[in-house]
Amino acid sequence: MNKNGEQRFSALRTVAMILANLTAILSANYIVFYILDHFNPGFHFVVRSEFFLTKYLHFVIPVLMLLTALLYLLLYAAAGCKAKRFQKKNLIWILVIDIILAGAFAMTVNARAFGWVKWLRPAETGPVAIATRVPMQAPTEAPTPEPTDAPAETPISTPSQNGTESQAPAETPEPTEAPTPEPTPIPGLLGDKYKEKFSEGEPVVTEPNTSETLADGTVRTLIYTYAGKSVAFDLYHYQNGKQEYQIADLYVRDIEKLTAVYENDQGHAKDLKTFARDSKAILAINSDYFSNNANDAGLIIRNGMMIRNRTCKYSDLLVIYQDGTVRGFDVKKDRIDNNEILGSYPYHSFYFGPSLLDENGAAREKFTTLNARNPRTAFGYYEPGHYAFICVLGDRTVRGINGENFGEGKAPGMTLDELAALCVSLGMKVAYNFDGGGSSGMYWNEHYFGHNSRITGDILAIVD
Repeated sequence: MNKNGEQRFSALRTVAMILANLTAILSANYIVFYILDHFNPGFHFVVRSEFFLTKYLHFVIPVLMLLTALLYLLLYAAAGCKAKRFQKKNLIWILVIDIILAGAFAMTVNARAFGWVKWLRPAETGPVAIATRVPMQAPTEAPTPEPTDAPAETPISTPSQNGTESQAPAETPEPTEAPTPEPTPIPGLLGDKYKEKFSEGEPVVTEPNTSETLADGTVRTLIYTYAGKSVAFDLYHYQNGKQEYQIADLYVRDIEKLTAVYENDQGHAKDLKTFARDSKAILAINSDYFSNNANDAGLIIRNGMMIRNRTCKYSDLLVIYQDGTVRGFDVKKDRIDNNEILGSYPYHSFYFGPSLLDENGAAREKFTTLNARNPRTAFGYYEPGHYAFICVLGDRTVRGINGENFGEGKAPGMTLDELAALCVSLGMKVAYNFDGGGSSGMYWNEHYFGHNSRITGDILAIVD
């Protein structure tokens, strides 16, 4: 081979080495992030990049692998692998260095995304009260007395000093204040709708355990009902083969009964059952763990108090308003104006997601995660005052109410596509994915369903 040929060959070999290193690094990251997605459904908080999740994972790596393979084949065909840099010992060192670099990159992204390094976290300003929507008032006019058939009283005649009869003045009734009208509930929270679901006296609890088989073979069992003055729910258990999940069908007359319980500051997270017991919740699910995820972004509102007011640019937003309406914001399509939301009387907002349905109530086509099967927690919305809590089991440790370990769950869990399809089949208008995996769980009346093998920073609960 002449000098020019050797130079060209050397350049080609250098390109192949660069591509091989780059492919190894990206491939190792693909594996690392795939593992992270499986064990942490909040994966989209980590990568924060549509390019990374689509082009990088599903296009760039295969193309790099193909180019590298073709270059190495060319080099082998030209007997170029006799060069020292292609010896086995060198290739092993390259692989070790690539894995270390890949791990370091993944850990750096995680540390930044989850705020593991405290000094990188922006300081919180503390809760700020949000304006309360003024309830509609009943008419202020005094009620008109109804006519009666009783004859009007005749004034009593008394003799006057000149001998003529005079009429005694009728007694003037004391003025009475018109009754102060009581404010009616904020419109949208059911009113008298679903009246049969509620109790006018003490709460009524039943455990029917009645089952029916649905068209697709799923066995649905009504395992628990609660009927109070302001809240009511029916709790269903679903089983189809190994797939297992529970759905609470909620009816709420007062938005304050749909309450959030959360840690006061860093380091005071609890498990779901402890939060629920402390707040005397009758039903609860884990929510978005806002104190641990994406600490540098998001609009966070709990119980009418604004906790964080930052840009929503990485994840979808869910807002529950004081009038009971709910809206899911798609961070890629919708204009998320924090000031506009804050001026529309929000009661809760959650920054995790993704939103599972589009504006028409149909399942979204693509989700910005690797979409592995996982234990899942979700919130669903039918109409103002009518909601749903969803908890899906997966292949994780299943915990009892007192921390018992029941071993690895056999349920496969759900992908986001499957969860969205379930919400559509149930007729929901809005559905939103909460923190899943080991955080996922549902609590009711000293019962527990799910995993919750790790602590969480907040829950969404029903109190009565």
